Amino acid sequence: MSQRTDLYHAWEATQKTLGYSQAVRAGDTIYVAGTASLDAEFNALDPGDLPAQMRNIYRRIGETLAHFPLGFGHVVRETMVVTDMDGLMPALAYRKSVYGDGLFPASTTVEVKRLFAPGLMIEIEVAACFASGEG
Repeated sequence: MSQRTDLYHAWEATQKTLGYSQAVRAGDTIYVAGTASLDAEFNALDPGDLPAQMRNIYRRIGETLAHFPLGFGHVVRETMVVTDMDGLMPALAYRKSVYGDGLFPASTTVEVKRLFAPGLMIEIEVAACFASGEG
């Protein structure tokens, strides 16, 4: 196995208690854990407001990617998990703005009954790769 680097980000103690890393680098790929709009106590920020939660999530993912240092242009895979597919549709223009005019990642979106904390409506996970010669 190639060398592995874990990033716990802001909530290392809680992440270790729950048994996950915010991000893991394995070789030239960064795997960012499902990211939700949560405060330091793992309570939902902007409960019931999917567009606001999406903005918080992409900001946090951007901070995580910058640690390596990468940006959204390096994201090759994205999975969005939502509790209301119809509520997602108006927020997709913001999602697209995060990636600009492309390159866009391969993407999957699924609807589920609930997420980790009450009030959460969206969680996003990404994988990003260093370009040849980077990293």
